[in-house]
Amino acid sequence: MLYVSVFDAKEGISIEAINREREEWYRKGKDKTFRKMCKKIDRYEIAGKSPLKIIFIIESDNAQALNVLSRHFGDKWISTTYPAIQREIYEAMEEDRSIIGG
Repeated sequence: MLYVSVFDAKEGISIEAINREREEWYRKGKDKTFRKMCKKIDRYEIAGKSPLKIIFIIESDNAQALNVLSRHFGDKWISTTYPAIQREIYEAMEEDRSIIGG
C-alpha cells in the first residue's frame, strides 16, 4: 500500500530539538528497522517553511511501519497519514469523465 505522511513541526519546537530527535532515531537503529518494514521511502522537506514541514511517500504492506514513524516523532510533530493510489493524469481524467460524463 502507498501512503503519504505529512509531518508539521509543532509551534515553538527548535531545530536543535528536531536534530536531537533525529540523532536518537539513528542511535536506536530505528532507521534500519523502518527501512526493513518498507518497500520504498521518499522524504521531502518543504523549502522555506517554518516551522519545518516534511512529507514522506511510503510504500509498505506492514501497517506497523506507520506506527513506528508516528510514535517516535509524535512529541514534536503533528502528523497525518493518508492511503494513496498512484495514477497518471490521463487515468484520473478518464475516471472523472465516466463519473461526471462528457
